[in-house]
Amino acid sequence: MKPIALLLAPLAFAGAAFAQELPMVEDTDASGGWSLVELQAVWPELTEDTFTAVDANGDGAVDETELKAALDNAVLTPPATNG
Repeated sequence: MKPIALLLAPLAFAGAAFAQELPMVEDTDASGGWSLVELQAVWPELTEDTFTAVDANGDGAVDETELKAALDNAVLTPPATNG
């Protein structure tokens, strides 16, 4: 293994350890993605413009990858938890 890879490997594992866990968002219509209304159940302040920005592929639904990216980039913030 190259020396630089040995130095960077622990950082890769550390990043995975701190990866954003997705909040529970119900897919009420079982479409496999989340609509604006479904995401507004968790983020009531979510606007159509922000939803469109999160929906990176423009298919009208937010998938897991898009939601993770929105959370990682602070477009959305994790909802407060009770506890």
